[in-house]
Amino acid sequence: MRREPLSPQQAFWAAVRCDFRVFVEQSFGTVYPGKTFEHNWHIDAMINALEDNFRGRKRRLIINLPPRHLKSFLVSVAWPAFLLGKDPSLKIFVVSYSEELAKPIARDFKRIVQSEWYRALFAHVRLTKVTETEVVTDQGGFRLALSVHGSITGRGADLIIVDDPCRPAEAASDKARTAINDWFRSTLLSRQDDKRTSGFILVMQRLHVNDLTGLLQGGGDYHMLCFPAIAEKDEVIELRNGQTYLRRRGEALHPQREDVAMLESMRDEIGSFLFESQYQQSPRTPEGTLFKLKNFKIIKAVPQWRGPGAFYISIDSALSTSSTSDFTAITTAYCAQRKLCVLDSARGRWEYEGLKANVMRQIQAYARPHSQTTVVIELAGSGYSLAQYLRALNDPRIRLLPFVPKGDKFVRASRVLPWFEPGIHLLAQPGKSDWVVPFLNEFMTFPNGANDDQVDSLVQLIYQNELRNKLDYGTGFTDSSPSEYAF
Repeated sequence: MRREPLSPQQAFWAAVRCDFRVFVEQSFGTVYPGKTFEHNWHIDAMINALEDNFRGRKRRLIINLPPRHLKSFLVSVAWPAFLLGKDPSLKIFVVSYSEELAKPIARDFKRIVQSEWYRALFAHVRLTKVTETEVVTDQGGFRLALSVHGSITGRGADLIIVDDPCRPAEAASDKARTAINDWFRSTLLSRQDDKRTSGFILVMQRLHVNDLTGLLQGGGDYHMLCFPAIAEKDEVIELRNGQTYLRRRGEALHPQREDVAMLESMRDEIGSFLFESQYQQSPRTPEGTLFKLKNFKIIKAVPQWRGPGAFYISIDSALSTSSTSDFTAITTAYCAQRKLCVLDSARGRWEYEGLKANVMRQIQAYARPHSQTTVVIELAGSGYSLAQYLRALNDPRIRLLPFVPKGDKFVRASRVLPWFEPGIHLLAQPGKSDWVVPFLNEFMTFPNGANDDQVDSLVQLIYQNELRNKLDYGTGFTDSSPSEYAF
């Protein structure tokens, strides 16, 4: 039987029902009546990432962008409404830093799902409970609005959305940030119904190097979507349906709303420190507590130091690979007497095979035929298995040194400070230097930062370099021998 073509009105409503891009525009008119929806490429990029998150391709997603660019409307309001329209059994948490923020966002969501057009298009979504913070369907699905530190005992979710978890006024407080990060790791992540398939989305403006984005980035299993207000480099942005957008260095994110001149004026008004964080999504690294920023030198080529030297690969092993555990850190460096250049650093929550692959990649890159690369491995977690694997290789290019840390890590770190006085070099080569900023952040915030795995990795590298060369630059590390450690 031949079907009659859809009228323009029927085609529009069919698109609203099936296409999230069209659904967003329709929802905008419901939430903000009288205002004009101003489309921009960054909206398509976010929609593409959200759809990939739902399909499982980007199951853990982080979106960083400046304020007033529709991030909460798109991610916390329209997206849950659209998903429940597709599957009324979905369980969704939406977390904000306070009830004062969570409740207005929840009200905007309710405006959509209680609108006449939504109820007509998604008649199968029948609401059985509607409160200030929760909407429940007759199929067991819901959208629950929460504040950070809120009680969620006994509840689980298929999707967790975290929307601006920290107040800007509290971003400078170590205590406040640590409390948020600890709550996320110890409480919120455990509420995922299925760790294999449940989705997670963090959408926020950056506020500090150790905010929640800072805690999560570098873990290896988060897809990052970062939009500075003014582009700092040429970048190809992935959009929907295989399309891309080439954003040029110096280009404003949404020039029709905020052009470069307006943004530069805003920088002058609020100060460069806040502007770099909230608008450029690049919070400044602190000057440091134990380690100082002035003691690190960024270089673009490996230094040609005279005298004998050696390559080191140092692995600080984590005890677990769970999403709430510490990272495993791998630091590769070249040492020549008291001079040290970090060539690469990586951290992640790798299973054994992933850790082995990363370490072997470093060995292949830096091992030399007629000299030994020293591999230092902390004997913890998968470090035991890795040490046994490398020993069984019997590769003459590898000198294996197991490491068992003793005493307080702050004391151990303090003892290597003489190495930092002449300056630790960090090799930042084009296209290979993404590790540098997270590496510096960890040192500058030690011992109060969210992570210290790369600090531990470099400390044990220096320790074993002194033992290998029988050096003593004031660290006191020459009082033991690596042979005392067995595996």
